[in-house]
This record gives sequence, structure tokens and C-alpha cells, in this order.
Amino acid sequence: MRKRLLPVIMVVAVLLAFSFSLAQMPPQQQMKPEEVKRALNLVSKTEPVPDKYRVGFESITPRDALSMLTYLASDWMEGRDTASRGYSMAAEYVVSLFKMWGVKPGGDLPRADINIARAMAGQSSRSAMSMERSYFQEFTLKEITDSQASIKVEVTRSGFTKARTFESGVDFMSNLSSDEDLSGPVVFAGYGIKEPAAGWDELKGLNLKDKIVLVLSEAPGKDDPKSPFNKTKELKEKYFPQAQAMQMMFMRRGGRGFNKLEEIYKQSPAAVLVVQNTGKDADIFNMLTAAQNRQPNDERPIIKRPRGRMVIPGARDTMAGMMGGSNVPTLTITREMANLILENSGKTIDELKQLIESTYKPASRELPGVRVSLNSTVKANLVRAMNVIGYIEGSDPKLKDEYFVIGAHFDHLGKWEDYIFNGSDDNASGSVGVMAIARALALNPVKPKRSVVFCLWTGEEKGLLGSRYYVQNPTFPMEKTVGYLNYDMISRPFDDQTFARYANMFKVQGVEDLVKQIRPGYFVTVNATKDSGFYEIQQEMNKYVGLDLFIREPELGQGGGGSDHSSFAAVKKPYLYYMTAMHPDYHQTGDSPDKASGELLSRVIKLGYLSVFAFADK
Repeated sequence: MRKRLLPVIMVVAVLLAFSFSLAQMPPQQQMKPEEVKRALNLVSKTEPVPDKYRVGFESITPRDALSMLTYLASDWMEGRDTASRGYSMAAEYVVSLFKMWGVKPGGDLPRADINIARAMAGQSSRSAMSMERSYFQEFTLKEITDSQASIKVEVTRSGFTKARTFESGVDFMSNLSSDEDLSGPVVFAGYGIKEPAAGWDELKGLNLKDKIVLVLSEAPGKDDPKSPFNKTKELKEKYFPQAQAMQMMFMRRGGRGFNKLEEIYKQSPAAVLVVQNTGKDADIFNMLTAAQNRQPNDERPIIKRPRGRMVIPGARDTMAGMMGGSNVPTLTITREMANLILENSGKTIDELKQLIESTYKPASRELPGVRVSLNSTVKANLVRAMNVIGYIEGSDPKLKDEYFVIGAHFDHLGKWEDYIFNGSDDNASGSVGVMAIARALALNPVKPKRSVVFCLWTGEEKGLLGSRYYVQNPTFPMEKTVGYLNYDMISRPFDDQTFARYANMFKVQGVEDLVKQIRPGYFVTVNATKDSGFYEIQQEMNKYVGLDLFIREPELGQGGGGSDHSSFAAVKKPYLYYMTAMHPDYHQTGDSPDKASGELLSRVIKLGYLSVFAFADK
């Protein structure tokens, strides 16, 4: 069913919505004329594609793309939730096509116990041990169905102790995924930043091991030109990212690969408590009650069913820092709680914030007479998940042992009661992109020199779980992986109104005529890792496709926008990331295939095909 509804707000979504709500609306940060000219690649008249690529290129058609999209986003797939029946059905569909097209399995190797059993059953040892890979990379996830947490603050002064207990979901927000029982003294660390390029170190002289660390979010002086974090373009983009990037993080639930708290995490604190730099406690309380008190109406019925979270069990330490995260409990708290913790200092959190921003000097300090205790309990069970992986071997005898990975997340939000979140644009469209390129390379008589790996990730909607698992447990060596292409939401065109809001950043003198040439229906945003060669490949290959590209060039290791490219950026792999328009059907039941543009979808896939071929053939 495709009735429109607003899904239940999860705690994690609440956290992100509050953190990034100010970044959702235009105007976005404007660019300089030379930046606009470099970023825009507009091609309305195309050239014939070279024969080397032609057969595969011509196999990518709007009709075929929409046919696969319609099946993957049908009600039969039940929204392709991670570890669900619908996801498994969709995965088997892809495997059947891979087999038909001649795409080799690239998933798990046969387990030793299975080989031994087969050998004992009569197969020769050599035959049993040479069995083919699977098309699946299977792994276990921990599904958290319920979690409760409380924070107790004890303040002792002149021999008198007062205590107050705060509850998650009522007084603060928590997304803890394990049982915790800890306590410790408290240190206020300002904004928690150690940044040599800004001459700023709020951690100097502090011993944070086993302490509760209280910090403000963001960085000081966002709107002040005198702020040390505004003195260079690099610092400004690092600590005060453009509104468009922030909007993307909110929309796509991920991080930028940079987390200022990493320096704190290195000292092994017991926990970190974060107070929002801007905003009011009322905003947090309003968010906490939003899911509980929304009343159904005829336009947008609400399903009041709590939604579980998933994590990779036993992987907290190996994943720590990889996605700008840590195994240290990190909670967002209110100013009310922060002010109680700070009571003995004689300062409120806003007074300390003002002190830092008026002097641009750290105000870090230990907080004597204060102790904070954290207790959390989690209900969880284990589920089996899987990525779908195939590959086509490269044509060069030596270079075929190097790999280019193409990926897209295959999962969506699943089925709630009678409502199905079909996830057509997000992200059956990107999955079709991976599948169509696999077919195109299989059909094309000429193959690139390097092998190309095709991955459909599970668990992206739960926190990039499938791609995160892969980069830590690759079925093809990461040290031999030369690049990555990511597709996420590539079938919905910008309309004039949406594009007009987006294009505010282009409104600078000297490029007006260029900007007027942009066709919203063919406008595509591209992230292409700086100095990787991807920028030049986009310029070259778009001549044969005819899209209007806006190309960003993040540094190696930066993964702006929380899709699966962030997992590869975290291990320093260059990437391409394509996305078309954000739209009101994002994470709604209205995200259905009848709203897709087959022409736009097929063109984005063609550009990806040519780009991967060129990069893997160098």
C-alpha cells in the first residue's frame, strides 16, 4: 500500500533532527564565481560514445531500468527491511539476474565445516575445497527492541549532597546499544576541540580517563569573522559545513567522517555529555513528545509502533572512530541537566559559552563536588543479514587482481502494519544502477583491465551497517581496492521550485548566464574525491551522456552525506557518489516507482558505467 504517512520518530532521528534542523532551509552558503564554473558541467548536446564502450552503454535503457525498479519497489518486496523476508526475496531476484548475465559470485567463501562435511559425504577433498563462492556476504546483527537509560547527578557542597535522577525519553535523548553501569567525576571541556590549525586546545592539561566529559556541540563563533575557526576556508568547512552538506547529513542520517570528539575519545573517558550550542531545552522536550502525542488525521495516519535499531555486535572497538563514532557512551542532554552539573562552578552553560566566545580562550575545568552515574538496560536479539556481491573479472592478467567496487544500499524501511515503505527512489533506484552496470559490463565485448565488484548493501538505513561490515571484512582485499562508486536516490528529477531553493548558492556575479543554462530535470549532484581523477572523468564522460552536473570535490577521507560511500571514505578510498533530487516522499510510503524518471535514471547509470570503465581501465 502506498498511503502517505509520517513514520514514527525514533530517538536517533530525533537527535539528528534537533542537531541539524537549522540547516534544512535555504539560503545555502554561496560559492565564488570560479568555484561555480569548476563545479558545473552542463552538456545538452551529446557526442557518439566510443566503440570501446558502445555495447554496454546501449544496453542501459529507460525501459529496462524502470522494469527492474518496479519489481524491486513492488509491494511483494515488503519494503526490503534488513533481515526481512522481503529483503531476501529481492536479493534472490538479483542473484538470479547475476547468474543469467554471467556475473560471478563475490560473497562468502565456503566454510571449512561445510567442506569437511561434503568430503565425508563422498566428494573428494580437492572437489569439496574448490567450491564456488556465494553471492551473499552473511553476518549477524544485534537488533535492539527496547532500551532504557537514566543519569543520576549528585552535587556535594559544604558537606551537603543533593541528587537528581534524569530519565531517557523524558529528560534527555539516548541511543545506547548496550547495558551500561558507570559513574565518575565530571570535567567541562568547552567545545571539546583540539585543533592545531586554529591554535586551539581545550583538552590541554586535562585528564579525561574514566571521567564524565561535558561539552558544547559545534565550535565557537560560527557567525563571528574573528573566530579562529573562521580564519581559513578549510577550518570553516570542517567545523561549520555548508548548509547543503548539513541538510544532506540530516536527510541521509550520517556523518561527515570528521568528529571533533575523537580527540576526547582517545583519552578513554567514561562517557561524553553533549549540550547543543544553539537551541533551547523546549526544542528537545518538543522532540521527545512528538512521537508520543501526534494525533492521527485523515491526511497522514500515524502508526504508533516503536522501531528497533540494529548494530554490529562485537564490532564497537573495530568500528570506533571509523564513522566518527566511538564505543564511549555519548548522550545529548538539556541545559537544565548541564546547569545542575555546573552548579558548584558558579556558572551556567550559557555563561561559560559566552566566556569562551568573548575571549576565544578555553574555559575547560574540572568540576569538584559533582558525580554523574549512567545506567542503561537494553533488550536485544540476534538476526542474520546479508550483502549481495558479484563481480566481473578484469581483462589484464596482472591488474585483474585490483578491484573497483560499485555499491548501493538495497534495504529500506520495510512494512509497518498495513503500510509498506516501497523505497523506490531510496534506494531501489541506486540498486538498479548497480545491476544495470553489471549487465552492461557483462555484455560489453571489451572489459576494463581491473575487476569490478557489484555490491548491494544491507542495513544502510540502520547506520551503514552492510558497507561498514564489508570494509572491515572485505571479500576482495581493501589494499587492492582502487575506488568506489555509490548510488543513492538517482531517479527523481528536480522540479523548478526545488531547484530554485537549491540554486541559491549559485547566485553570484559573473556566472548568471551559466546558471540559467541548468536544466532542473537533468541536474545531478556528484561527489568526486579530490585529486583522484574522478573530476576529470566526469568532465570527459558526460559528453556522451548529457547531464547537468554539480561536482563537489571532498578531500580523501571525507564522506559528506551519510550514505555508504562514507564507509569507503573512512578507510581512505576515493569515491564517486551520485544523487538527484531530495523530495517530500523521502522515507514516506509515497516513494513509489510511478514517480521515477526513466530517462534521468538511465542517464545517471550510463555516466556511472562510463566512469567506472574509464577508472578501472587506467
